[in-house]
Amino acid sequence: MVPGLTAQFIDSSPGSHVPDTRTDYFLFSDSPSLSREKEDTLAHCTGGDFRWIEAGAGEPVVLLHGLMGQAKHWQPTLDALAPFYRPTALELPILDAALPEHSLTGLTEYVRRFLDRQGYEKVVLGGNSLGGHIALELAFALPDRVSGLVLAGSSGLFERSFTRGVPHRPNAAWVREKMEEVFFDPGQVTINWVESVEEVLADRRSTLYLIQVARSAKTRNIESFLPTLPMPTCLIWGEDDLITPPEVARRFDALIPRAALYLLSRCGHAPMIERPALFNWTLAYWLRHVRWMQPQAAEVAA
Repeated sequence: MVPGLTAQFIDSSPGSHVPDTRTDYFLFSDSPSLSREKEDTLAHCTGGDFRWIEAGAGEPVVLLHGLMGQAKHWQPTLDALAPFYRPTALELPILDAALPEHSLTGLTEYVRRFLDRQGYEKVVLGGNSLGGHIALELAFALPDRVSGLVLAGSSGLFERSFTRGVPHRPNAAWVREKMEEVFFDPGQVTINWVESVEEVLADRRSTLYLIQVARSAKTRNIESFLPTLPMPTCLIWGEDDLITPPEVARRFDALIPRAALYLLSRCGHAPMIERPALFNWTLAYWLRHVRWMQPQAAEVAA
């Protein structure tokens, strides 16, 4: 935690002031039509056993999705950062039978191999939920290569998991209930999205992989390691997150020496999906300004 840079509350309620992102030379929009028009700037890539989306050039920023997420959920963020950075969203092979180990450790090793393949000597690493947990594991293992951390609803301390009470055949009503818990606005959960998740869970092997990964993450509490993190860290959290509540964000903030915490109102567990404009503005502001103001770990300890 860095005094003066923490617990900044960004109000996204109707009628509240939203920062004028044009002053920072970014144009953000929640408009699906604008997102589709800008999608041409993104490169959908494959190489070896990796699939990813990337844009821009410059300092690499690698973003990781959560347990039930997809790389495409980061597309608005890639568009927003592309003018100044080289943002990349990696598809995690959680449901891939070829993954040697369906666990937090197995996925962490997968991401490390991707960083090696891309030749990234230093990278800003971020993630949502499980993706944040993987980013943390890499930061512990490779502190000299992770120049910054971005965590949104990260697991690692406490997370409500769906691994308990999963029915033998999850139906649409159960899937919708679980998906709506992720968002402040249940309207984010569309019929098509529910059907696609229901299809995944209908495959018992896929469900088993998901449960294995979720349980391995739940048993890996990283609280004691957080004070050792030397890099600046951005925490962007939904004020209405039911999966990893704001108290979890405040605990991360208290334990990470060079952390800055931003809370988004009217927002749940996946801020880059539910409040993309505010999420992107906050992340860009931190990348371009705040992280350079966060003192070195030795200064914080002093």
